[in-house]
Amino acid sequence: MPRELAVLMTAYNAEKTIRRALDSLGRNGVPFDLLIVDDCSRRPLADFLGAVGDGVEIIRPASNLGVAGAKNFGLERLLAKPYELVAMMDADDICHPQRLAKQVAFLKAHPDVVLVGTWARFFDENTHEVVFHFRPPCESRDIRDALFLNSCIMHPTWMVRTQALRDAGLYSNAYPAAEDYELLRRMSKTAAFANLPEFLLDYSISMSGVSMKNRRRQLLDRLRIQGKYFDPWRAKAWLGVARTLAMFAVPRGVLSAYRAERNLRVQPS
Repeated sequence: MPRELAVLMTAYNAEKTIRRALDSLGRNGVPFDLLIVDDCSRRPLADFLGAVGDGVEIIRPASNLGVAGAKNFGLERLLAKPYELVAMMDADDICHPQRLAKQVAFLKAHPDVVLVGTWARFFDENTHEVVFHFRPPCESRDIRDALFLNSCIMHPTWMVRTQALRDAGLYSNAYPAAEDYELLRRMSKTAAFANLPEFLLDYSISMSGVSMKNRRRQLLDRLRIQGKYFDPWRAKAWLGVARTLAMFAVPRGVLSAYRAERNLRVQPS
């Protein structure tokens, strides 16, 4: 009998972290298949990982596809199969043992919701200390409003109904630094979302690495997406654009200090 849940993980040069990520997934009791897209890492993951067990498949495209392309490469394969749900996972994050089971149960209990995320803890990839706690809104209406400002469902916490992806389409390559935000905005026109109010993922972040260096590219893509889905009759649409424009003037150091200070004020309950 085919499994109803598949987990999609994309990886690029993730030799140092992927075993930890796989181990954390393995602690989840709910049955699932795992598809790993090795986006042409310098060392093929199939060679590095060796035997990966039943239900795990590693595929490698002929050339590097980038973030959105690698995700689409994997999703096209998964959507051709009879899975009902797909969960996302990064190769450097830690999935809590109850994450998948709780998301599956939520979607079964709420047939109107097509995508559910969770709260997440951000930790420094070098020190492994928690940098801040990400507590996005949980109700569909609040999420829809917050999406005018920025993405408010952490991508590696997504669990989405496969039919919703078939209906909305896959990630756009036009927004390489914010492809998940664009897909959420596209889907939100007709779909209901939710977040579980629990910290079920630990998200690795580099305070001085690629994510911070690409901040300007992320802001540009966010601004373009806000323009694409702009609603002049919604005050938050104007606020979202204004906030994104203002962020161009905020130095990286100030942003890092703000995140650290916010972590002191916002502790898990």
